[in-house]
Amino acid sequence: MKNIMVVDDSNSVRNILKAALITEYEIAEAVNGMDALNRLQVQDIDLFLLDVNMPEMDGLTLLKEIRKIGKYKQTPVIMLTTETKDELRSEGKIAGANGWITKPCEPDKLLKALRKILGQ
Repeated sequence: MKNIMVVDDSNSVRNILKAALITEYEIAEAVNGMDALNRLQVQDIDLFLLDVNMPEMDGLTLLKEIRKIGKYKQTPVIMLTTETKDELRSEGKIAGANGWITKPCEPDKLLKALRKILGQ
């Protein structure tokens, strides 16, 4: 089973995503970028879902840090956020994001996108 890390400072968003994805994926959760980086020391991840706006370390900074880690240079990263600004999307693309999904999103559409990205 593929491992997905959901990084969002909102407990309710993490719970909704976990409920939507748990039947097909193992879910790792982190409350911000620093928490996510610490968890990567002990977990292997196949795809990241990152919020943009979080305390301590935002999602775009986390994305840049993930790309510095050898085994995660090509790991899919989807930004899942309320942010719709074109300049943020561009920054995410330059940093290595594979997709940008605006919250709220329908669980079925998210699952379909993840299956496609993970080649399932």
